[in-house]
Amino acid sequence: MKRRVDQELPEFARDDRGSRADPQLLDALTSLGPRSTIPSAGLRARLLAEIVTPRRRFAPLFDALTELFDLGDEALAAVFERAASASEWRSSPVPQTRLLHLAGGPRAAGADNGLVRLAAGATFPLHTHLGQERVLVLDGGYKDEQSGRLYLAGDLHEMPAGSAHAYTALPARELLLAVSVVAGVEVEGLGILTPGGS
Repeated sequence: MKRRVDQELPEFARDDRGSRADPQLLDALTSLGPRSTIPSAGLRARLLAEIVTPRRRFAPLFDALTELFDLGDEALAAVFERAASASEWRSSPVPQTRLLHLAGGPRAAGADNGLVRLAAGATFPLHTHLGQERVLVLDGGYKDEQSGRLYLAGDLHEMPAGSAHAYTALPARELLLAVSVVAGVEVEGLGILTPGGS
């Protein structure tokens, strides 16, 4: 009695079971497949260099950043070039937090737009949003203390006016956020921080 597996094989395979494969047939079949090409060392180096430059590091998130800040690709690339310089970052009244303010496009006018760095494991204290706040995680991640939800790179967190929360950066790495906040926030223990005034 034939095993079921044998019956499911194509006829040519059933006829050839147990015999050694014809080397010429294998060579012919191999030649029909796609050719594997390895990029030159120069091309590979140029591609890797472009990816790690500050201009293009967050390029996969440019669509979301355009929506957030109303800026095009070149303007966003320039923001990240600025962000690569430590002198562009400003101290914040919130401990372990640094800010880089930027001017958004017309749809983001009236909001405080910028990048926020929070040290790994640091907590941004409880604060109430005086207007809408939208946050896009660029690097690292955080845990929202009120919901318990984790936000990781690429996640957008939107909070309406009047909402309140605190969050803690994950311990593995510094947290980098793109933020657009209208009317500021009231931070527990620090008072009201307004656009451009923090």
